[in-house]
Amino acid sequence: MTDRGTTPPPEQGRRETHKASTRRALEDAALRRFAEDGFDQTSVESIAADAGVSTRTFFRYFATKDEVLDMGRDERQAELRAALRELVRRDLSDFEVVRAAVATLARSFEDDRERVELRQRAAASSVLLRGRVFDMVLSWEYVVARELGGDVAAQSLAAAGFGVFRAAATTWMFEGGSLTDLVNAGFDALR
Repeated sequence: MTDRGTTPPPEQGRRETHKASTRRALEDAALRRFAEDGFDQTSVESIAADAGVSTRTFFRYFATKDEVLDMGRDERQAELRAALRELVRRDLSDFEVVRAAVATLARSFEDDRERVELRQRAAASSVLLRGRVFDMVLSWEYVVARELGGDVAAQSLAAAGFGVFRAAATTWMFEGGSLTDLVNAGFDALR
């Protein structure tokens, strides 16, 4: 008899791995299709076929085809929120909290440069997708502002922080390098 909180049974681990793999395959197929053919010209059927699954399977993972652009939005928000709570406990200025939080988020993207580029190319093909990407960044900004108290100063610092993130991400996509280093250079420029 095992106690709760230990390693899941092997079949549950395999099931979760398979689910994550299928979700990633669908995201990758959609990103490639959107970037190459455009969002409006891409069907759910073609995404599913490229991922090697049925259309029905697609809808088990995503309610709509634009949801594939989220790229772990909920997980990244949870990581950002946890990092912020830890940072707020330290003896840091609000500016330093925002800088460290945005750098933490940047690190989470370091290994996903190709996917981020595809997502940006996909978003360029559709107003709906650009809005979805904007909403995602705005949701991160909101999390940061809220953790800092939500007043106008907190909102301004969060907005500036994600302005740095967007500028750094653009440079990173075109020139390469380290997204985290570019974020830090952007914050240095604000000082």
